[in-house]
Amino acid sequence: MRKFSDTPLGKFFGFERKGASMLRQGLALVKGNPHIIETSVREVWNNLVGVPLYRRFDPGGSTLPGEITLDLTRRCNLKCAMCTQIRHTAEIPPELSWYDSERELPLSKWIDVLDQVTAFRPRLHITGGEPLLYPGFRELIREAKRRHFFTRVTSNGTLLAGVADLLVSLGVEVVSVSLDGPEEVHDRIRGVAGAFRRTTAGARTLFELRNALGKRIPLLAVICTVSKDSLNTLKETVPLALALGADVLEVHHTFFDSPGNIAKHNRIFSADRARRRGMDLILPGVLDFEYYQSRIEAEDLGLLQETLTEMRERAKGRLNMVFVPNLPRELIGPYYLDLEYAFPEVCKSLWKSCRIYPDGSVAPCLHVYIGNITEQPLLELWNSPGMRAFRETINEGLFPACARCCSRRFT
Repeated sequence: MRKFSDTPLGKFFGFERKGASMLRQGLALVKGNPHIIETSVREVWNNLVGVPLYRRFDPGGSTLPGEITLDLTRRCNLKCAMCTQIRHTAEIPPELSWYDSERELPLSKWIDVLDQVTAFRPRLHITGGEPLLYPGFRELIREAKRRHFFTRVTSNGTLLAGVADLLVSLGVEVVSVSLDGPEEVHDRIRGVAGAFRRTTAGARTLFELRNALGKRIPLLAVICTVSKDSLNTLKETVPLALALGADVLEVHHTFFDSPGNIAKHNRIFSADRARRRGMDLILPGVLDFEYYQSRIEAEDLGLLQETLTEMRERAKGRLNMVFVPNLPRELIGPYYLDLEYAFPEVCKSLWKSCRIYPDGSVAPCLHVYIGNITEQPLLELWNSPGMRAFRETINEGLFPACARCCSRRFT
């Protein structure tokens, strides 16, 4: 029998919650924004009924998206080792127009997107790159909250102190920041000295302002990523998150790949195959410098498994935790050591969520290009011929580059 936290309703807010803590945080969110009840009911219905029906009887189509991700910019002030954006020293191909900072959408275009989806009010996930570098960030948050969207902001946290007052006063529901361990470890992984101090200062500012105003939101989520570089100190993220007043600690297993698997993917997902299926593919589907290579080895598994167990114990009753993906102990080894392990060939993200890139491109993943919101309304793109073809293809089975994507199923 599945745990409640594994059901669509239990997963709605994106966190694994239990008992009184779950109830308190849920009530705080509803009190701050009663409209999220409508959002949650629609999303649960879609997850339980709408999406399964479409995937079975009309796999190309989909219900309205439950989440819209606004990828405001690909610019970033850090150089994170495990980032899956184009590697820091690589030349960016002109075909990937969303990396061009000169083509970032003006604020008015993002507000137009909000107006297009206000009627069914999906969750908004505002991210990047580093979204706080976008010049219209403050005004976009105001417009999102004026329309009562459930809004989550994901940031590296280094600029958070400067906007914490806005996020608290407007009642943004969730703010997520990255923290990979103690100061020396975090700064090494994030590639910039002083990143730890700025991120923790921003998180503390948010927590203190929230308390000063007697508010329970934004919920503060700390995200840490499992990697070879963080493994020895990973468990220290629990006391660090507690010291910052975090409500949630998200432990992310790394999204990674290998040169051999990427070469295999690009052979299989070829221009000819995409053309025959009616998809517009920007070649190659994955670039050599567009993924992270994990360095976790067999001898690291014992430490990793024990560390994750100890983190659960340290957090119990004090801090809600979520693991992405939520792997049982016996699957941690296959996850990191065998890219061809037979995990379920299932991904539902194309039916549930939509990401819009900084220049307005809608390109769900693997460089499949659907269109641009400056040329066509978002909901027309959502069920356009190209999107339908991509859904039908993924419904038949995943590609090699999907092997460790955080959007697929692993259990």
